[in-house]
Amino acid sequence: MTSPLSLSRPLTPALSKNSNDVVITNVILDPGEALPAHMTPVDVFFYVRSGSGIVTVGDEQAEVSEGDIVLSPKGIPHGLRAHDAGPGTGPGHGSAGPFSVLVVKTPNPERMAK
Repeated sequence: MTSPLSLSRPLTPALSKNSNDVVITNVILDPGEALPAHMTPVDVFFYVRSGSGIVTVGDEQAEVSEGDIVLSPKGIPHGLRAHDAGPGTGPGHGSAGPFSVLVVKTPNPERMAK
């Protein structure tokens, strides 16, 4: 597993919605930026809205691009990394724009019984 890159700015979701049952956050990463691996006490899935990058779940990495969905079971480290800017687009070829990923957590970890 490669070590994730750090963000050059604080992570500010463009969109975050939650209810008792689910939390949905739109994470937007510029080329080369990463959301470091971390664990959550609930299941998560990632839906790639635009751009390309790598989703890490445990010891596995998946090259992803627009329309891809990746599942991450609770208690398993997961993270995101946008491809570096470069010629071409798509997995392994750099990205001309931001890597936008909907991160969906269910149930809402903030509403779970302690």
